[in-house]
Amino acid sequence: MAKYLLILCFLLSFSPKLQSQECVGGQIYSNEAFLYGRFEVAMRSAQGDGIVSSFFLYNLDVGCNWPDENNEIDIEMTGNSENILFTTHYPGPWYYTDSLVPDFNPHDSIHFYAIEWEPGIVRWFVDSQLVVIQDQNFVGGLIHPMRIVMNLWAADAVEWVGEWDPSIMPVESEYEFVRFYEYEPDSGDAGTDNNFSLVWYDEFESYDEERWTIEAFGGFGGNYCTFKSSSVEFNSDRLFLKLEAEEENPDSIPVTFSVDVNEQNFNASDVVFLNGSFNNWCGTCELMYENEGVWSLTIDLLPGEYEYVFTKNFWEENGAPPLGSECDYHPCDEWANYGFVVSADSDPIFLSTFCWNACEDCTVGINEASWLKDFVISPNPNQGIFKIEGELANSAIIQINVMDTQGKIVYRSNEVNTILNKTIDLSALENGIYLINLTSDFGSFSERIFIVID
Repeated sequence: MAKYLLILCFLLSFSPKLQSQECVGGQIYSNEAFLYGRFEVAMRSAQGDGIVSSFFLYNLDVGCNWPDENNEIDIEMTGNSENILFTTHYPGPWYYTDSLVPDFNPHDSIHFYAIEWEPGIVRWFVDSQLVVIQDQNFVGGLIHPMRIVMNLWAADAVEWVGEWDPSIMPVESEYEFVRFYEYEPDSGDAGTDNNFSLVWYDEFESYDEERWTIEAFGGFGGNYCTFKSSSVEFNSDRLFLKLEAEEENPDSIPVTFSVDVNEQNFNASDVVFLNGSFNNWCGTCELMYENEGVWSLTIDLLPGEYEYVFTKNFWEENGAPPLGSECDYHPCDEWANYGFVVSADSDPIFLSTFCWNACEDCTVGINEASWLKDFVISPNPNQGIFKIEGELANSAIIQINVMDTQGKIVYRSNEVNTILNKTIDLSALENGIYLINLTSDFGSFSERIFIVID
């Protein structure tokens, strides 16, 4: 068994990498973080130069405290070798690795692996045999709750994994089950000294959204691949992580942006532009359209990860989220931007209508009028045909107007009743956001309609 003390030789970070990538990899992680425990997996790694298969624990909630709260415990197999690597990571960052040469090829068949993590000690098991213990003083630095992570990716680290060879694609790693045991010293019934008790196991019969999150779009430094949901598959009671080539000519997805400026002292001549990573923050490329103080725009975007802000009169004023806030997409950097992900299989996306310079959703008509109860538009989004329903407090004449984002009325009708139940056909209109306005002697009420025709 070989041991390595490595300091800053390779940096693993979950920060997104937005530039063009050479491959698509898969990643899935637990929604819950665990402080100590026994973690078991049955898996087969993928073979090929330049790639890494893994089962590990990581402080995914480190946020802006990386590397001061960097903690990680790994089982990794590189596709250019039959060795198995066992590593712990610490603030600094630095890490310590033990290497095992097994009597089998981990890329050929499923084998059983386990991590036991207690205060000040980590044990690793292969096929139920204890193979590595780390109990040096520095292991006491593993103090932060960590999530279970599994991924498959191509590394830019020749000395570690060999030269990345794209010709091996597609390849896949396979997982039969994962089990988690809680750390209960002196009262458990499993693991070393019966210090652990089984809490749950997942045999991957299907995707459990309450337990796992599939990485929709992400990456990190030194990774040739972009993680996408398309490379995570549940099939035949197995979890498969795939590494494959980027799809050629993917379909674009319509994305609708909107911002409410009703609380701002804008002049009639002021205009709002949409700026983001999708248009290289160009300034005046994307002029938005105004309707009753809400500016909106729909553009087609390829699958990817994007950041954006709203700007007034070129860059005169920036309508961005508060720096470091819950809607600041990357709160640890110096830029305050909204952000989102477009997946390849995504439906048309309607982003929140933010209030200017805020995280609050300022959706028009979110509060019902006192004279109109239980108002519903269904379906919404729709393909241009939808029903409006509601109950009036008093019998009245209601004028129904539907307007586009430039304020042009595209539909009008009058209704007289105390019960509103009407089907409206706007299927001849183009995709986009429209505003339906109901007006009576008792007041006015508005709501957005999203028309998406295939």
